[in-house]
Amino acid sequence: MAAKAFTLPRGIRDTDPVEMNQRLWLYDKIRDVVRRYGFQMVEPATIENLNTLEAKSGPAIRSEIYWFKDKGGRSLGLRFDLTVGLARMVANRSDLPEPIKFATIGGNWRYDEPQYGRYRYFNQWDVEIFGSESPLADAEVICVGADILSSVGLKDCIIRISNRKLTEAYLKQLGIRSGKRLDQCLRIIDKLRKANREQLEKEFQAAKIGKEAVKGIFSFISLNGPPASVLRELDKFTFSEENAKKGLEELKVLAGALASLGRLGVCVYDLSIVRGIGYYDGIVFEAFDKGGEDVGSIFGGGRYDRLCRIYGKRDIPATGVAGGIERLMISLERDSLFPKSPMGAKVFIATVQEGLKQEATKLAQKLRDNGIATEVDLKTRPLGKQLEYANAAKIPFLIVLGPQELQTQTVKVKEMATRNEMPVPLEALVEKLQSLN
Repeated sequence: MAAKAFTLPRGIRDTDPVEMNQRLWLYDKIRDVVRRYGFQMVEPATIENLNTLEAKSGPAIRSEIYWFKDKGGRSLGLRFDLTVGLARMVANRSDLPEPIKFATIGGNWRYDEPQYGRYRYFNQWDVEIFGSESPLADAEVICVGADILSSVGLKDCIIRISNRKLTEAYLKQLGIRSGKRLDQCLRIIDKLRKANREQLEKEFQAAKIGKEAVKGIFSFISLNGPPASVLRELDKFTFSEENAKKGLEELKVLAGALASLGRLGVCVYDLSIVRGIGYYDGIVFEAFDKGGEDVGSIFGGGRYDRLCRIYGKRDIPATGVAGGIERLMISLERDSLFPKSPMGAKVFIATVQEGLKQEATKLAQKLRDNGIATEVDLKTRPLGKQLEYANAAKIPFLIVLGPQELQTQTVKVKEMATRNEMPVPLEALVEKLQSLN
């Protein structure tokens, strides 16, 4: 009877050694950047009470996430992002001094339709600042995102920035004042890069937004360019809503902060950016790789001053940024930016006879103790088969240990790529291998 084939659920995938090596390199780059800004690494729980996940988005979120009842009948859900868990953590910790700067890298689950660059299980990096109302905090998380992209070699990226206070206030001036209609309009605007104007006009019509209002919306969200020029255009508007004036002032302060931090050159102000997630309520932004916008934004975020009050006693302002690991990896792969560093062992020690396995193991452990990844044969294979394995596993250096090598206390280190061999005394072997790339 044929063996049963076991497959993965739709939208879920394994990580092979090549990709895992790339991920670990990327995670190290991200952690290095966030530490330079003083963030502390944490991880929120992967499973939350369902009411925690529903607290902001309502019961409708159930159709978009993985949720279930446990053996005790409790309704639970897998986290769908990292921000909610971090906000819950902070809201229940009155002992933490402000500002609280947390960072994390972790996996999330969403019951989305799988597509290019989007899976039902995916990984994100995330940094959040709690306790500061200042646009300086927004500037800092934007700079963290920019520095992460720079640190991995992505130079041709653009960060698009706006302010939901400003957009919502403008929509209210157009007569769109109810919370439900505002949310509908923001969701439609958020689709600007995925649908053409005709499609969006039909959606506005279905939401019962008048033609003049729709015309005004498209005029407003078409504003984009260098921050200074967009701010000049916005100064020509007559805003009656107080929130619009506040949002505009925040954008002005943000531009100054980004200039001071030396990152204004990679930023544009683009009023079509609103972010589809409902908890955002101020400055918002998304970053795109100019050579790969088909995968969508490679990081995004913004301010969410009202989220923490939902989850605990601590009501504090917050801002943050998160980026999809899988999307970032697509951009890095396209630009050949992953290092060609070897995976697994650096050295394989083969033996010419079984009786030398103990000596090979002692030598391997000495190399390992000095930080050199080393393998020995674990299958009792003849020398030829050991060499075949080392070649197939792409281990860059080979040592063959025999009676003569033990007698002379000298081995030959063979570089597999060039087939060159170099005699090395055993007493100098560690130092020599450490010097080889």
